[in-house]
Amino acid sequence: MSSIRLFNASPNYRYAYTILSCLRPSINRFYSSSQAKDAGEDSDLPVTFVEDDDQLAEREARIEQLRNKSRLLPQHRNMLHNQRPYGESQSWIHETVKYKRMMLGRYGLEESQVDPRICYPTKAEALEKAEYERVAFPKTLQEMMEENRKAQQEKAARIRTREEDVAKKMEKLDHWVADLNTRIAKKEAEARAAKERKDRLVEEVRRHFGFRIDPRDERFQEMLAQKEKEDRKKVKEAKRKEKEIKMMEKLKKRTAELENDGSKDGAKAKTEDVDRK
Repeated sequence: MSSIRLFNASPNYRYAYTILSCLRPSINRFYSSSQAKDAGEDSDLPVTFVEDDDQLAEREARIEQLRNKSRLLPQHRNMLHNQRPYGESQSWIHETVKYKRMMLGRYGLEESQVDPRICYPTKAEALEKAEYERVAFPKTLQEMMEENRKAQQEKAARIRTREEDVAKKMEKLDHWVADLNTRIAKKEAEARAAKERKDRLVEEVRRHFGFRIDPRDERFQEMLAQKEKEDRKKVKEAKRKEKEIKMMEKLKKRTAELENDGSKDGAKAKTEDVDRK
């Protein structure tokens, strides 16, 4: 074992040890021949070299390490040959239930050397799991399926209602577009009328002074404000008159309708009196 540690210690030591190992048969042969000469030169029996168990194990380990050309670590080489990485636990992780279950599932019963009973939960774990299932999922599978079916029906009903609403609005789209275009045209007409009115007022102010004046002049601004005020009064008065005319037309129309209804009621009453007589 000391020779193996020496072999693993350093490349220089490995090189020296390899040379000594290669020279060992020659050295043993030299000493054996010397002993044979001392014992008697007339002895012609062959010399047999017998290695003990330690030397044989040491030789096999050296051969195995020389044979490993991949330079992989032992645990990685074991994994490459579908063997358990470590023969013994190297960390507290190797003693956990999760790691042992993984070893059993990956390398099998014989190679992993793990008791298969570890894969089954204990009584406490089973009770804890049952309590978790009861709290996390209180409803049965049938109840969850029924809720899912109702949710799907409600979703389909919402989609159908939305589609019907969109279809109704699409039917009114042409009317909305025409209304929008009318309002846009009205706004543009009002803007043009306002511009024309402003230009007219500016021209009136210039004619009032009788000479060309800068629009930024205070006199021009005062006269323009006065003209705008008078113009607003005229517009307001025109709108009021237009409103009065519309109201009078509505009243006349309503009066005519009431008179027609009264004449119809009178004719009906006369007809009823004639019938009674």
